[in-house]
Amino acid sequence: MIQWYLPRTLSVRLAVLFALASTILLTANGVFLYAVLKQEIHGDAAQEIDGTLAEARLRLAALSGEEAVAALSPAWFHPFHAHENIALAIYAGDGRELVRSQAFNLGEGMRVDTAITAPRGFDRKIGAFRYVGASVPLAGSPSRRAEVLVVVQYNGSRQQAMLRTYAFNVFLVTLMGALISALFAYSLAKLGLRPLKLLARRADQISSSKLTQPLPDVTMSGEIFALNQAFNRMLQRLDESFARLSRFSSDLAHDIRTPLTNLLAEQQVALSRPRDAHEYRSVIESGVDETQRLSRMIDDMLFLARSENHMHCLNFVRIGAREEAERVAGYYETLAGDKGVEIRVMGDAQFDGNRVLVQRALSNLISNAITHAPAGSEVVVQCTERGDVAEVAVIDTGPGIAAEHLGRIFDRFYRVDPARHESASGAGLGLAIVSSIMDEHHGECSVTSEPGVRTAFVLSFRRAFAPAAGAAH
Repeated sequence: MIQWYLPRTLSVRLAVLFALASTILLTANGVFLYAVLKQEIHGDAAQEIDGTLAEARLRLAALSGEEAVAALSPAWFHPFHAHENIALAIYAGDGRELVRSQAFNLGEGMRVDTAITAPRGFDRKIGAFRYVGASVPLAGSPSRRAEVLVVVQYNGSRQQAMLRTYAFNVFLVTLMGALISALFAYSLAKLGLRPLKLLARRADQISSSKLTQPLPDVTMSGEIFALNQAFNRMLQRLDESFARLSRFSSDLAHDIRTPLTNLLAEQQVALSRPRDAHEYRSVIESGVDETQRLSRMIDDMLFLARSENHMHCLNFVRIGAREEAERVAGYYETLAGDKGVEIRVMGDAQFDGNRVLVQRALSNLISNAITHAPAGSEVVVQCTERGDVAEVAVIDTGPGIAAEHLGRIFDRFYRVDPARHESASGAGLGLAIVSSIMDEHHGECSVTSEPGVRTAFVLSFRRAFAPAAGAAH
């Protein structure tokens, strides 16, 4: 949620975060040092008070009564004057003040405990002053020994002022440190993000006609360099997609125009003069053929569009490759016999797939192989298992495919022989549909060809598909 309160600009955001981190660090450091200094001051004060009490106890042990204490001269206090924050007073057991140093001043509301029953005396703090009292025995026999109350006054005004000054200085240092770190971070961020601004300016100049111009590899940090490389790879993919789209649009227009032109020409010829029923029937039958061709083309294009947008709800089952290949081959026995071509299915393989789509892919490949196979040859459907992959290869001995066409053979409307654009045998979508079906199965389709010798289309399926395979895409 903190990002909701951060500035939109990345450089300002970095400066704010850096300043916040510096403030937290400096504050924590200042608080720690303040606590250490305060503890040190209190320790020094306790040491001075304890030393004063010990010295007073030692000197009072030589006096034999309260009268002797009361008769002490100011010179008796001179050894205590070395502690400038210390003042001393001595009270009798009944609370009478016997003697005190000049700087001693009993705090307001402070009452000396006349009973002196506590073995440790008392320790009280009033404002900047601390009062520590202790019972001290005088000289004499234990049974007749008198006790007096020694009260040590410690003036901590100077130390408190020192702590206040230190706290204020810590606040100033923290504030200045935060401001300086923010400015420093902002400057570094602006400097570090300069290549990013260059990339933004160059990216703003890119259009569909300039996709082949990559962004410059300027001197930049590793992260921005990686962004630059990723952007260039994206431009390359976009350029390839635009090129395919352009070719697709051109081929689509040509393939739709051909049957429409045929329809229009035949109807214009039919209407040019009166004709008998047989001629009109021939024109209508030709129109039906062209319309069916358009319908098949539209159905294929809709299938490809749904595949690309994952709109097919696929039900995956266990499939025997040999069984499906023989079933599809049976559909083409008559066509193959008319061309003098034999279809032979070899081997077997098991895999998970959608039965309808697998049959359609095999149908497209077998039909394509029969079309190109020479009379007297055979089309072989080879089923094999290789580890966790099941392969179905459709092999023919037709004219083959030149190497320059292999990379685009699965593109839409792509034909190896440009003259076949005028053919009504197909719209150039069969192999594109095969590729789309294999994408639906997360498999692969490939082709190898030796012109005039052998051409093989290979479908590679996963033998055991993921559990989610049967879900709707």
